[in-house]
Amino acid sequence: MSELYQLFSEFNPLPLEKQKKKIELLATKNQQLADELANLLTYSNTKISALIEPLYQSLAEHEDGQTRIGRLINNKYKITKLLGQGGMSDVYLAQRIDGLINHTVAIKYFALADSNNTALKMIKKEAQILADLDHHHIASFIDISHDNHQEPNIMMEYIDGITLYEFLNTSPSEEAKEQVNTSLKSAIEHAKSKGIEHGDLSKNNVLVDINGNANIIDFDIAR
Repeated sequence: MSELYQLFSEFNPLPLEKQKKKIELLATKNQQLADELANLLTYSNTKISALIEPLYQSLAEHEDGQTRIGRLINNKYKITKLLGQGGMSDVYLAQRIDGLINHTVAIKYFALADSNNTALKMIKKEAQILADLDHHHIASFIDISHDNHQEPNIMMEYIDGITLYEFLNTSPSEEAKEQVNTSLKSAIEHAKSKGIEHGDLSKNNVLVDINGNANIIDFDIAR
């Protein structure tokens, strides 16, 4: 699974003709992997989790995101709620419990990783991207962390809001939509100024916060 993730990240930015040649070469070594990768690339404008989940449906049926509820992160935070699951990651709400301060964070695990070492490699990549960004409409990086089961994860700013998809279904006013558009454009331009392209920007990985601003999350396949 991690190999498919890595190949998609490598192939997706390439021109179609170059993608085709590299897939043909891959097929001489691993036909099944080449077919799965070609399927993902064909529909690369679709939310990535919607593409990967069918390929690994049997695995997803056996994975229960609730099993991480109650775990401790860095012996300071406790996971209290599952915020969302996708084909590539699971995100949780966690509260600080050491009594020093009240603090809420988001904790992200990589669902596609086949080992803690693979997960840590994926985490380091996304964490570095987030650390390079500094914008009030991009979920900020806090730390690379481990829970009390030694599973690695990313600790990030928790954004209280709804997805852009949910927001648009509330029939917002033109003024509200313009505020979302302005804040989203600002975040995208900041990322581009740092040489970073999100790679999977969709209505499901943009959150509209309680102040009506768009916030970009989920840099899984950013490049």
